[in-house]
Amino acid sequence: MSCGKTTVGRQLAQALQRPFFDTDALLEASHGRSVAEIFADSGETQFRLHEYRLLEQLLPSMYPSVMACGGGLPCIPFAMTYLNRYSTSVYLHTPVDVLCARLQNETAQRPLLQGTDNLQAAVERLLEQRLPFYRQALWTVDTEGKSINDLCRILQRLANSTFSP
Repeated sequence: MSCGKTTVGRQLAQALQRPFFDTDALLEASHGRSVAEIFADSGETQFRLHEYRLLEQLLPSMYPSVMACGGGLPCIPFAMTYLNRYSTSVYLHTPVDVLCARLQNETAQRPLLQGTDNLQAAVERLLEQRLPFYRQALWTVDTEGKSINDLCRILQRLANSTFSP
């Protein structure tokens, strides 16, 4: 959440001259509602099912492209296995204090952060739960102190050196 997946992904796709997909945006478009509304109406379990179905539809048919996944998508059972089978997965590791600064004014749009009294504790808890899944990514890139351009250059080198399915 707020590590830069969409921002970096868009720029990377442009640099690689590939299509860009954002799973949150695709879910919003297909449901005609925001992620927060889908989450509120359907609950987290149903929302994750929507995410996984979208992943199953996209991955085998969208090569080569760049995709930004919602932060919880890799935590769905077997999602990282699926991502690693059909793509070159990357975890953008971002320090908690940076995430909190970016999320400070976005908690109303973030279903898992709504109503939290302690943003840092909530982000730390989420990251602790998700880290075992994120660590299954084929690559981890540390975002600390790096600009969007820096991250795109790093990811371009990875994309150009990796043989994807």
